[in-house]
Amino acid sequence: MRAARAWLVAATAGVVACGGEVRQTAATGERLPTLQDVSEAQWAALAHERVFFGHQSVGRNIMEGVAEVLAANPRIGLRVVESKDVAGAPGFYHALVGRNEHPVEKVDELVRVADSAFVADSGVAMVKFCYVDVQPNTDVGALFDGYRQRMDALRVRHPGLTIVHFTMPLTASENWKGVLMNRLRRQESQRDRNVVRSRYNALLLAHYQGKEPVFDIARLESTRPDGARLFFERGADSVFTMVPEYTDDGGHLNAASRRMVAEQLLIFLARLGPSR
Repeated sequence: MRAARAWLVAATAGVVACGGEVRQTAATGERLPTLQDVSEAQWAALAHERVFFGHQSVGRNIMEGVAEVLAANPRIGLRVVESKDVAGAPGFYHALVGRNEHPVEKVDELVRVADSAFVADSGVAMVKFCYVDVQPNTDVGALFDGYRQRMDALRVRHPGLTIVHFTMPLTASENWKGVLMNRLRRQESQRDRNVVRSRYNALLLAHYQGKEPVFDIARLESTRPDGARLFFERGADSVFTMVPEYTDDGGHLNAASRRMVAEQLLIFLARLGPSR
């Protein structure tokens, strides 16, 4: 009994050390760009581009949202094809790549698709990791270095190819009671994984933001419609976390958020301009 009480005290202390409740930053009132903010010329240029998007389940959510957006806005005129054979007509190609929990496989498969498809160098290539691709003990420095080295080599082989970098998606974080229950069961928490995801995202943003295109899905997932961002504190760091209303299972995008992310991705791609 005494040992069990000591374990409970230790687990509770650990939860306190990991930060308190999820909080939010002040609302900014900043609005996301809308489809109407994109010119007809930009939509036309995107429709004549070849884009490949490698993904897994959250990417599938995004592509479901893309289909919904395009059905409601036929003026965009973008052709969507689920295939790794990107050598044909212009379009937004996408496919499952690699396996979840094996992020290096996803990058390697994107490289293979790009090497076989973008023989004329032009086009857009992008791959998105999933929230399950890191563990609390993942060496994010090594993971990012491997990604960066592969993208650097790909760019050398295809200098006209536009590579879009994705931040890693987040999950909703447990409240302190949920964290405590995980500790009592000796299970990891989504907070622990969001810390690792945030560290990876910080490395990616520090290296690419302002220099190469970055689609910051983690920012979209952690930002409420009024501009406030959800976070918790871990030591001196503020760790962003997914808005609970954006998911039905803690990680995947629900019907409303998948359309929001899909719209922002389409706008982002249209604003890139021609790849050559």
